[in-house]
Amino acid sequence: MDMHPAASQPLAAKAHATSKTPVGNLFKLLRTGVRLSQFVAPNLTHRIAARLFCTPIPGKLAARHLIAPPNVRVESLSFERASITLYHWPAPENAPQLLMTHGWAGWGLQMTALADALSAAGWAVVLIDQPAHGRSSAWSSTLPQFVRALAYAAAHLGRVQALLGHSMGGAAACIAAANGLGLGLALDKLVLIAAPVSMLQATRDYALAFGIRENVRASMVSYLEAREGMLFERMGAAQVAPRVGTPTLVIHDCDDSIVPFRAAQLLMEKLPDAQLLSTRNLGHRRLLKDPGVIEATRQFLRLEKTAAA
Repeated sequence: MDMHPAASQPLAAKAHATSKTPVGNLFKLLRTGVRLSQFVAPNLTHRIAARLFCTPIPGKLAARHLIAPPNVRVESLSFERASITLYHWPAPENAPQLLMTHGWAGWGLQMTALADALSAAGWAVVLIDQPAHGRSSAWSSTLPQFVRALAYAAAHLGRVQALLGHSMGGAAACIAAANGLGLGLALDKLVLIAAPVSMLQATRDYALAFGIRENVRASMVSYLEAREGMLFERMGAAQVAPRVGTPTLVIHDCDDSIVPFRAAQLLMEKLPDAQLLSTRNLGHRRLLKDPGVIEATRQFLRLEKTAAA
């Protein structure tokens, strides 16, 4: 499952397509720096590469000043050496809770259209800004930290009936569901939107985009695995998805250039109880605002209200 799709393959694609933009110039600068470090400081390059791999560029700066809707309560929680921000949509006290997470270099309020619709359908919707994203503090994060943050948020909220994730947030949601949100709890529903399925492939895409040698990439992976206490190959769909017993809606666009549609096909092969909604011409992010996607998600989650504790 992709540790950070927006900072590896997508960033490279954007930079090549818009080489004269600030993002393109930043990509060129970072790529040159990483390549030079392989000659100037070869023993440190894997750490430099790891730092860059774990930095959401440039989403943090783009989202930190966004204003939440006036009826939404914003809550900040200390978490590890960072923080997480929760956005609470208004809801009755006994409403079933839905926790939603963005992807790499994204932010919670990207999902406002979905949150509005699902809140109107009776859900107590909570969006999260993951560490180093949106209003949350820190400047770097990882997929394992995304998973831990979801478990922490669920513990803080109490019973969470459903989980929804976009992009790397979908990868984190899938892992969290397989782990019972770290609390031994089974979800009632799971929604995965444009979710990647291979963390190791993300490192290969990243290495290709930044001109990183294979031995440096392998050392970077070992370094991050030791630091996070999780093996990348154990976080892929083939290993994780079969343990997800939760009814799941997989949503993916056939024209997604950031996370290929094959990821959704692999999830469908591995998830025990899943249905697929495929779309066209929406790409990776427009899914979050598409009326058809929003309605399909609402319909999938509609029965959940009857299962609320």
